Amino acid sequence: MLSKHTEITPFQSKLLLLIALLQGLTLLLLHQAIDFNWPIARSPAVMFACYTFSISMPTLLTYGVNNSTPSKHFWYATFFSLMCSCLGAYVGSQVSDISGSSLGYHSFNYTVIMTLITFKVLLFTKSIVKHSQGWRINYAAVIDHASKLAITLIFAGLFTLMVWLIFVLWAELFAVINITVFETIFYEPWFIYPMISISHALAVIKVKNNVTVVKTVNRLIQALSLSLLPLLIALSSLFLMTLMIQGLQPLWDNGGSALIFILLTLILLTLNTALQNDKDKLSAPNSLYIALTLGVLILPIYVGISGYGLYNRVSQYGLSVDRLWGIFVCLFLMAYYACYSTVIVKYKTLWYQHLGNINTRIGVLLVIALLASQSPLLDFKKISASSQMAYINSGRIAVEDIDLNYFAFSLGIPGKEALISLKNTYAQNDTVLQKRIDRVLSGETEYAQQQSHKNVNIIDKLDSSIGLLMVELPKQLLVALQSHVQNTHRSLFDSTKLNFIAVDLYGDSQKEYLLIAHFDHHFELILFYKPQLNWETANMHFAMGQNPFTEAQLIDALLKQKFTSQPPTFKEITVGEQILRVTQ
Repeated sequence: MLSKHTEITPFQSKLLLLIALLQGLTLLLLHQAIDFNWPIARSPAVMFACYTFSISMPTLLTYGVNNSTPSKHFWYATFFSLMCSCLGAYVGSQVSDISGSSLGYHSFNYTVIMTLITFKVLLFTKSIVKHSQGWRINYAAVIDHASKLAITLIFAGLFTLMVWLIFVLWAELFAVINITVFETIFYEPWFIYPMISISHALAVIKVKNNVTVVKTVNRLIQALSLSLLPLLIALSSLFLMTLMIQGLQPLWDNGGSALIFILLTLILLTLNTALQNDKDKLSAPNSLYIALTLGVLILPIYVGISGYGLYNRVSQYGLSVDRLWGIFVCLFLMAYYACYSTVIVKYKTLWYQHLGNINTRIGVLLVIALLASQSPLLDFKKISASSQMAYINSGRIAVEDIDLNYFAFSLGIPGKEALISLKNTYAQNDTVLQKRIDRVLSGETEYAQQQSHKNVNIIDKLDSSIGLLMVELPKQLLVALQSHVQNTHRSLFDSTKLNFIAVDLYGDSQKEYLLIAHFDHHFELILFYKPQLNWETANMHFAMGQNPFTEAQLIDALLKQKFTSQPPTFKEITVGEQILRVTQ
C-alpha cells in the first residue's frame, strides 16, 4: 500500500533549505577555484568528483526526503554519491585540461547521464519493499514516485527560472535609471549559485506540500498521453508502410535512424505514462485498442531497421562515441519492444498488465549499463579511439581524411594518445600532417587555425622568381590566390616556401601562373588560368621520363625558366626529358 502523504515536516523543510544553501556555497567555491586557478582546479579528476558529490547528494535528499523517509535513505544517498564521485573522478581523468575547449562536451554528456542515473536510482530505492521471498521493487510504487518526481521537476524548474528572470528584470529596470548596483550584485557568482539552489529547494518543498495538485496534474498528463499514443502509433505504422514502397536506402542516406530512435523513445515514454498501473485498465477490446496493440507489436521491426542502418555506418567508418550511444539506445529499445511483443503474443488483450515486470528488470539493467559507461568497464572514448585507429591502420580511412579535432577534443586522453600514435606512425614524412597534429595537441582547433589564416596575406609569403613582380600581377588573380589557399588548400600556409612563376600554356597573349609550394619532403604545383572571366585552378604533376632527374632539380629548372611548352589543351612543360602536365 502506497503512502498517502508526501508532505514534509517543518524541520525537514528547514533542513532542505540549509542543504540547498550549502550546495550553493559549495558550487560557488568550485567556480572560484576554476576562476582563480586554485590547486584543486588543476586536476580535472578532482573537480569532476567534487562537482558530482555536490550535485548528486543534495538532489537525492531534496527529492527523496518526506515525512515517511527512513533514516537509511541518508546512508543510501551518501553511499551512492560517493560511488558517483569515483566515477566522476575517472571521467575527469580522461579530460586533459579543466579549462580546455573539450570540457563542455565531456561535462555535458556526463551530467546528462548521471542525472538520469540519479533519478532512476532514487525511484528504485524509494520503491523497494519487503516480500515473503525477500526484497523486491514494487512497480506500482515506482510509477507513483515517477509521476510525482516528474511533476515536481517541471514545476521546480519553472519556478527557479521565473525567480532568476525576476532578478534579471529587477537589475535591468534599475540600470535604466542609472542605478547599477543591482546589476552588479545579481550577476555575481556569489549571488547566483545560492539564489538558484535555494529557489529550487523552496519550489520542491512547495510542490511536495500540495499533494492534491500533483495528483490532478498527473491524471491530466496520463489522459493526454493516452490521447497522444494512437497518434504516435499511427505515425510509426504509416511511416513503416511508406518505407516498404520507398525502400530503406533514403532513410540510411539521410541519417533517419536517429529520428526513428527518437520516435521509438517517445512512444516508450508515452506508452508507460498512459498505462501507468493496473488500476488504470484500458476499456474492453475495440478497433482502436486492437490497432494500438498491433502497432506496438510491430515496433521491433523499426528497431531492427534502424539498427541495421547503424551497423552499415559502423562498418564503413568505425565506431565513434555517438555511434556507440546509438548502439546502446538500439539494444535497450529492442529489449523493451521485444519483451512487449512477447507479452502481447502470450497474454493477448491483457498484455499491458505485464509491463511492470519488464520495465523494472530492464530499468535495473539500464542503470547498471549507464554506470558502466562512465567507468573503465565500458569507456566509449577508449573504444572509439581503438576502432578509429584500427580503421586507419587497415587503410579503410585515409590519413588525409582523419578528423583530428574529433580525436583531440571529443575523445579526451584516449584521443590524444591516438594522435601521438598517428604522429609517430604517419607524420614522419608528412610535414603538413605533423603540424596539424601538433596544433590540435596544443589545444588549437583546426577551425581556429582556419580563422587565424584569414588574417594572413598569402601574397606576403610569395617568393617570386626572376622577371615577375607582384605589382604587375592582376588584382583578380591575387584575390583568387588568397581565396584558394584560405578555403581550399589551407595546407599551403604550412609550406616552407612559395614560388609564383608566369607560364604560357595556351599559346596566346594571356599568361598563366604556376604556384610552387615547397615542403620538407615534397612539392605541390597549382596552375592558375583564366579561360573566361574568372581565374580557375588545376593541379599539375610530373610524368617522369627515363632521365633520372629529381623533383628538386626539376623545380629548380622551372624557377630558372629552363623549360619549353607544347600542346595539347594545356601545353605541357618539358624539362630535359621530363614532362610537367596539367591534370583536371
